[in-house]
Amino acid sequence: SELEHQCRTSRESGRVAGRRGSLSSKHIGESTAVDCLARGMVLHRAIQAARDGDLEALRDLASSGHLSPPISDSQGAGPVHHAARCGRLLCLQFLVSDLGMPADPRTRTGATPLYLACQEGHLHVVECLIKEFGADVHLRARDGMTCLHAAAHMGHQAVVDLIAPLSK
Repeated sequence: SELEHQCRTSRESGRVAGRRGSLSSKHIGESTAVDCLARGMVLHRAIQAARDGDLEALRDLASSGHLSPPISDSQGAGPVHHAARCGRLLCLQFLVSDLGMPADPRTRTGATPLYLACQEGHLHVVECLIKEFGADVHLRARDGMTCLHAAAHMGHQAVVDLIAPLSK
C-alpha cells in the first residue's frame, strides 16, 4: 500500500540519517516505523470518524494536532471527501469551516467532495458545499463527468434540479 511504501522509504532514509548522525540507524528506523504506524492509525481514525459522523472524534484529532488537509487515503480521499460521500453535514462543516480544509480537493480519479455527495444523493451536503463553501459545479473527474452527470447517472433528481441551473 501507499502507506507501507512511505513507511519503508522513511525507514530507509532513517538508516542513512543514522549513519550520519549520533543516533543508531536501528533506533531511527524503529522510531520512523512507529511514526508511520501512528500516521496510519490517525488516518484510519479520521476517515472512519468522517464516515460515521463522529464529530467528537474529529474534534479530538484536531485538538491534538493530528488532523490536517494533507491527510488522505490511498485513493487521495481525505476526511472532507468521506464526510461528503456519507452525508455527514456537521462533520463536513467542522472540517471546512472550523479547520479550514479545502472544499474542493480532488481524489486520484478527480472526484471532489461535491461530486461524491451528488453521486450519493445527499442534497443537504450538496447545498452546503455550493452555497456555504463555493464548491465548483463545473469541475470534472478524470473520466470527464461533472457532479451533475454523477447525480443524473445515479437518478438523484432533487440534486439534478439544484445543480442544473448552476451548470450553465
